[in-house]
Amino acid sequence: MNILFFLTPKSEVCYVYDSDTMAQAIDKVLTHGYTTVPVVDESSGRYEGTLAADDLLRALTRRPWQSVEEAAGSLVRSFDRRRDYRPVRADAEIEDLLHYAESQNFVPVVDDTGAFIGIVTRRDVIRYLEKRS
Repeated sequence: MNILFFLTPKSEVCYVYDSDTMAQAIDKVLTHGYTTVPVVDESSGRYEGTLAADDLLRALTRRPWQSVEEAAGSLVRSFDRRRDYRPVRADAEIEDLLHYAESQNFVPVVDDTGAFIGIVTRRDVIRYLEKRS
């Protein structure tokens, strides 16, 4: 089965750009209610990793910020991320998708150039497997 059947396209996904500020990232995460979102390179569209809410908290608390404004204006690309979710290519086998969905809330999907095109959620994979059984 083609994994694109499960795809939630980029246009419907909450993600942050690596050039977003901390304030913008916090706003997106809070507005959409997610604890983990994909990070996309704004200039190339490539998937860069995963930003978790606790990555933002660590960045806020472990750096010697001079002011709230300095922290709020810091760029997402400067944050240490605890864990980046492994992506799959759009032409990946379903087994690869299942393997990653086992340990990730979502699986980022990229095209053959590495550009982010969307995600497959663990929920969608579980629903598919339930229907098959």
